[in-house]
Amino acid sequence: MKPVPQELLARLAEMAPPRSEVMPMDWAYEDEDHNIAVFIDDREDARHTEARLLDVVSDYDEAHGTFTVCMVWHKQEKALAGVR
Repeated sequence: MKPVPQELLARLAEMAPPRSEVMPMDWAYEDEDHNIAVFIDDREDARHTEARLLDVVSDYDEAHGTFTVCMVWHKQEKALAGVR
């Protein structure tokens, strides 16, 4: 797994709802280059946020030849994502 580029993290943070946390994960599934979790407030719509961020991730991956997984979680679900 490669370190998540700051450029990608910054772009995701810019597109995520206010008060969201964009975190690079220190593990990846097989064949991934990057694994990123975005934690949003509980009142935010996770599907809507995921749809907004998908274009950012897809554009980055296409331009850099990488494969990134970016999952959106509500902040109360951090433990499910493996974050304390």
